[in-house]
Amino acid sequence: MIHVPNRKYVFILLLLTVLSACSGKRDAYFQFKGIENAHWNKNTVYNFVVNMTDTVNTYNIFLEVRNKESYPFRNLWLFVDLRTPEGKLRKDTVNCELADAMGQWHGKGSNLHTLSFPFDQGFRFRIPGTYVYSVKQGMREDELKGISDIGLRVVKQSDH
Repeated sequence: MIHVPNRKYVFILLLLTVLSACSGKRDAYFQFKGIENAHWNKNTVYNFVVNMTDTVNTYNIFLEVRNKESYPFRNLWLFVDLRTPEGKLRKDTVNCELADAMGQWHGKGSNLHTLSFPFDQGFRFRIPGTYVYSVKQGMREDELKGISDIGLRVVKQSDH
């Protein structure tokens, strides 16, 4: 005698399979750079080298920030440069809100808060090659304390 599974269990298994396929890894690039002793010197630049061959699809670019509870400000200003394979340079200034007006930290974590900030949505890498994102802190502090990591995530947009 062959056992036929309950329809409910088959449906749940099918649903989980579809959801895992849709939420599968779509990161084309993801990297964090640790900031030594969580002291970010105003002259220190963190480079993220993205090698891209896909010139058809669009991507969402996110800046990733990890801050400690000891960080003394609500926000973090970042200077972000993008150098394309053909040598063009695009400069941006980004304001990352790390806490609300009452001083409550945003993001995941309790002593170390992780946040993701949209930087460039629907971006298409027009030619294949190496794209270099350079990130520098833009605060008025020579030695910015409390930011432990800075990162970049490139996520392929999907139809899901």
